[in-house]
Amino acid sequence: MGKISRSNRHKKRTVGSFLACIGCLMIMSVVLFSGCGKHTEEKEKDSSAKGRYMEKEVELPVQEGESVLNLTKSTEGNIVLFSRQDNTQIFRYEYKEKQWEQTSLEWVDNLLGERNSEVLSVLETNDKTQIIRAVNEEGAVLIARGSDMQSGEFLEIPYLTQQTEFGYQFITDMAVDGIGQIWMYEMYNGKVAIINPDSLEVIQELNAVPAFSENQKVLFSTEDGRVAVNTEEGLFTIYNHDLEETGTLKGEWKEGFQACNSGKEYYFVSGEGIARYVEGNEKGEILLEGSMGAMGSFINTARDIVQGEENTFYVLYSQDKEMTYRLMCYEYDAEAPAVPEHTLQVFGLTENTTVQEAAIEFQKLHPDVKIELRTPSGGGMAVDDIRTLNTELLSGKGADVLLLDGLPLDAYIEKGILKDLTGMTEELLKEDTYMDSLLQNTAQADEKIYGLPIKFSVPVLYGNEEVKRALNSLGDLNAYLENYPEANIFGIANKAYIRDFLFQMYQDEILEKDGVNQKKLTLLLEIEQKLAVNARSEIFDDVGIVEMGASSGNLVNQGMFDNIGSPVIRNHPESVSTNKISSVRSMMIPYTIMRESNLQPETVKDFYLPSGVVGINQNTKQMDIAEEFVKYLFSKEIQDVKLDDGFPVLKSALKARKDEANSAYAANYFVSSSWSFEIEGEDVDTIDAVYPTADEVEHLFELCDSLKIPVKQDCMIWNIYQTEADACLKGETDAETAAAAIVQKMDTYLAE
Repeated sequence: MGKISRSNRHKKRTVGSFLACIGCLMIMSVVLFSGCGKHTEEKEKDSSAKGRYMEKEVELPVQEGESVLNLTKSTEGNIVLFSRQDNTQIFRYEYKEKQWEQTSLEWVDNLLGERNSEVLSVLETNDKTQIIRAVNEEGAVLIARGSDMQSGEFLEIPYLTQQTEFGYQFITDMAVDGIGQIWMYEMYNGKVAIINPDSLEVIQELNAVPAFSENQKVLFSTEDGRVAVNTEEGLFTIYNHDLEETGTLKGEWKEGFQACNSGKEYYFVSGEGIARYVEGNEKGEILLEGSMGAMGSFINTARDIVQGEENTFYVLYSQDKEMTYRLMCYEYDAEAPAVPEHTLQVFGLTENTTVQEAAIEFQKLHPDVKIELRTPSGGGMAVDDIRTLNTELLSGKGADVLLLDGLPLDAYIEKGILKDLTGMTEELLKEDTYMDSLLQNTAQADEKIYGLPIKFSVPVLYGNEEVKRALNSLGDLNAYLENYPEANIFGIANKAYIRDFLFQMYQDEILEKDGVNQKKLTLLLEIEQKLAVNARSEIFDDVGIVEMGASSGNLVNQGMFDNIGSPVIRNHPESVSTNKISSVRSMMIPYTIMRESNLQPETVKDFYLPSGVVGINQNTKQMDIAEEFVKYLFSKEIQDVKLDDGFPVLKSALKARKDEANSAYAANYFVSSSWSFEIEGEDVDTIDAVYPTADEVEHLFELCDSLKIPVKQDCMIWNIYQTEADACLKGETDAETAAAAIVQKMDTYLAE
């Protein structure tokens, strides 16, 4: 069996890790048009109803050189922001009558500056005591306490000097109860230690949920001096200072939430929105949907939430890649329509992060419009669901805007479902400089344009030059294998990669204008069988490989260029490998491999993978809004957003991506990955990858200028092919029988 594990680690003990593993997916039918995953489905509401929360930004008071730490609330109910300069110089800003008042906590610098430490957060209690959490160069957490904003003391807490198998106790979250006891969450052991404020000894330890990020909210104080601890998934247990359980909160909190308390009510903010809970209740009330505010944005991470005056909330967000912060105020407007006057439906097979980002910002510009993002339940579609969607569109119904990735684009164009976007494209090209070949080639027919890609990815190929040439055509590859029947084309690869990569390479040869070329399809399947043996793909057979078909919830093109075994090319110079590059960060591992092996990337047949191919339903009743939203997707404001779901098609935004390679974020980010294959002669393969250089990014972008052939994405064609090809690769049928089945099913589908 192949074992694959990867972990990301940030410097300065920022812990962000993940496992890349392969899991089985159960294929099931789905119900069309359920709510989009990150946002709560809207219930039917009276269009005349009044009252909803409105979002507006509050300018942060920090000056150049200051770093935002956290947000809290003063005894008087004002929001308080803490910032840091030069590691230990701390500023306190209190927001009074919409003005910030600054106080410098000089005592913190006096106590911690000489200890070579960096302040991470500041807690402030009801009696205005500040608890400072810092970390020194050895990774030990330091705590200081001040009482009058003018003086303080360093707390010699024995617990913090104890060593674990990972080093010093790693404290990532803290709270203070009504008698000053300090509650600390230790991330490595998943324990909460309660520290006596006088003796500084541990009173007791409590179990808590395991945290997978140092920013995960595990505990917080209540206004009456208790502490809420996330003891189980979906459960906060509330303790008094005697460590007695006094209540619970139950809910389905999503990753990345923050929480606060105000009297008997508790408020949580996450990508789902802002929700209100009360003790003992298992159902929360959504006050603001995530799709209507900054919390729904993929570039924002909620860091703190504070309730200000009645019906007003403040949320501090970080933008990690930009290393910036924003403060948003949510205030209830009793006169605002509860539901915006217009609702624009946008439908796609899967969620699209750039479209979600654009929807949030578009709604701010147009408060009378709600963008409703919809996907099928489970994120994928079965054959019957495609037919249902087609029936709706042909009858003049369906979503106003369509994300065409994976949908039968050619059929939609032929049947007149899509609006002609040629004029809009020409207008865009006059207003700014875009990757014009991508805009014009992705969804074009009869010299008219019916869909435009918002983003794109680049498949790159690197390795043995002779093998590269052999991959040019199905005939060339067959001739190469006749001369070298045991050729190790792909090093180590699983069947799914071989199956999908080769079908994409030769799809145009097989799917001819008059139908499927059964002879070439049979040859393709025979070659796949040979290459699967040569690539020792059997090591993956007892590991559930994620299928990329329609029913799995993934678009067909998302994995066809990514070979799990690509790192072994360093030990197999006779092979080639490919990767899909969709962001500067995704260049890290493949470019480290190429750098170490002295290889250069090239494009794969000038292919590009369009992402978020947007079209407009010809029969929409809201054509003006639909056109304005589609144009907004290509605006500088949206194209400039640094998301990793593809490269922007706006050239100035693409060029700006090069700066990411030289950013402080890139300097502090690295990936350590290891591959272990239980094969004789294949050792554990470890890669320590850093961000690519600016020159490497620039060279990649030069390659982008040659891209002109979009990867075809009809998910139903791919699903038919994958199902029968799998049977062939598993030895359940022969190539000729599988090819015949594919031809029969594809002919039936295309005839529809």
